Amino acid sequence: MTHSFTTLRHPVEKLLEAEHFLARLTYSNGLEFQFELNAFLSASRSVTFVLQKAMSDVTGFASWYGQQQAVMKADAAMRFFIELRNISQKQGPVSFVGGSLPGGGWTYRFVGRPHSLPEELIGRDIDACCAAHLVKLANLLLECVRVFPFDSCPCRAFTEEGMTALGYDWSDVEAAIGLPPGYTDVGDFPAGEKLRILSREIEPLDTASIQRIAAGQLHRASGEPHYHVSGGADLVDDMAAMIELGESPGEHPRDLFLGAILKRISDIERS
Repeated sequence: MTHSFTTLRHPVEKLLEAEHFLARLTYSNGLEFQFELNAFLSASRSVTFVLQKAMSDVTGFASWYGQQQAVMKADAAMRFFIELRNISQKQGPVSFVGGSLPGGGWTYRFVGRPHSLPEELIGRDIDACCAAHLVKLANLLLECVRVFPFDSCPCRAFTEEGMTALGYDWSDVEAAIGLPPGYTDVGDFPAGEKLRILSREIEPLDTASIQRIAAGQLHRASGEPHYHVSGGADLVDDMAAMIELGESPGEHPRDLFLGAILKRISDIERS
């Protein structure tokens, strides 16, 4: 049976797609912010789906990924993002609240409804929460590359080490590149050099992008994104807490804003 070479190309494309929508998220507001957030949630959730599909026939992957799933399930923030995607795809927009910043622009917070907000995400701008989630996904792909180097990248597979590890032969190489049978039979020519030359016909995995995102170096159209940093004491944090606790004084956003202001005044008077 002809060997089927595998690659993480499509999972990486989903990772970059999620980064694209995160970049747009950082300078969006209003309904546009909601659209970009939904797109980010969908693309980021697809990273693991596509990863499983791409590596489904790789020996040892199922066992390895089962261990990774256990780690992800133990991560409250990662579980929260999975639930957010399910809500945005099947129920409607996820719960969040926003407010304007003194120097211009907007800041947004997730609201822990219907699922409680993980402690890691409390008081953090939604942009920053999404960025942290993307970094975790990139590190998952990076670990996959480390454990399955020859299955993750066809160019790495096209080496003597790859040939030995994967157990393919020259007919598999010819079939993968689209060469006629026997084309690689060129006499006394070093196998390593032959594979090096032929690997030029194979698209290498974009490991640089995985490493960049895993290190938290995220891109946007005008450079690296900048996130509003809150200590959890912004007025928008108070508004998010009121919604989560069911203490909103009315349905209109103005009621929520005024309610948060009045609560602060009351707290000051009592102190």
